[in-house]
Amino acid sequence: MKRILAITFLNYFVSGGLTLIIPLLLLERNVDLAEIGIVISVLPLVFLVVRMFLAALADLVGWARFYILLNWPGALFSTLIYLIAGSTPFFLLGKITEAVKESSYWAVNRTAIFSLAPRQREREATRNIAVLRLATALGSAASGLAIAYMGFSFALSILVFASAIIGIPATLLWQTRKQSSRLRIQRVTELLDPRGRDGTFWLVSMTILFFSLAQYPLLALLLPVFMSQQLGYNYIAIGISYMLYNVIASAITFGTLRISLGTRRVAIQSSLALFASFLLVYSGKYFPALFLALALAHGLGIGFFESIIAKATKNRRAISVDIGLLHVPMRFAEFTSVLFAGFVAQSLGYLPMFVSSGIFFTIFSILSLYVLKS
Repeated sequence: MKRILAITFLNYFVSGGLTLIIPLLLLERNVDLAEIGIVISVLPLVFLVVRMFLAALADLVGWARFYILLNWPGALFSTLIYLIAGSTPFFLLGKITEAVKESSYWAVNRTAIFSLAPRQREREATRNIAVLRLATALGSAASGLAIAYMGFSFALSILVFASAIIGIPATLLWQTRKQSSRLRIQRVTELLDPRGRDGTFWLVSMTILFFSLAQYPLLALLLPVFMSQQLGYNYIAIGISYMLYNVIASAITFGTLRISLGTRRVAIQSSLALFASFLLVYSGKYFPALFLALALAHGLGIGFFESIIAKATKNRRAISVDIGLLHVPMRFAEFTSVLFAGFVAQSLGYLPMFVSSGIFFTIFSILSLYVLKS
């Protein structure tokens, strides 16, 4: 598990930095919010297609080598492309390559965890997300400081270096045992057939869709631009804000590993999300407190997210494909939401997008509880 956690940490140190850098860099180059949304929306769309193919391939040939053959080069090349990008098409190419990095990681990551820790799959998957949040925090903070003092090129150079290091733990996983021969004889197209999954499986798929809608457009596009344009935050302040958000979400995820996923927890996290999201646009000097309230809510939600995925895929043979199929509606929703979030914010302001975030998170929380109790 240590090698998996090391790969997670390095991947999301890079991703945390890119989440902060790319919209701010495009904003610095006078690209409008709607066009930034188009660039960022490319990632979930490409991710969706590539992940499903890689998940089927992983269930046929084993998951271990995907980290070194696809995830590591994807991380390295995407950061290099961003480093030299001089126009919007280059940023689009960077997003496509970054999508390969993300899809190759997520195509096999939960499968790897479930394989290496079958008796503690929910807890280890949740622990992995906590490490992910911590790495994202450090990546965003380092990037904010680097941009402020040394510029965008220096910040991206740090991410290039971190991407290169992914190759070390990835190489150490090369000899991990392969998948069973029973799965190897199945064709990729058979594995990708969505039929044969029960109602609970698709209910979980719809549930995690709402979790993503509550977070993805907010963190990947709207909040960095809102902090810069509406609140006048400098790059250091934005980086530190993102760092604190992810540190708190990570600490809450770690700290609640042993706490039951019940009605009281749903009520607390939903109330926090609704309160913060409805007031965020009018927050002014109170913005940090509301932003961190969202971190508390989202950190509490991770336990539900990982537990319902583990429940939906328990005792399934093609785990990578099943996990990928669960995420198909979610990725379509991410693509659509980010694509239109820029246009909505530019035309109607930030309030509709912020409010919808809290509502979506509440729906996710209630549905998750229903799935776990059913």
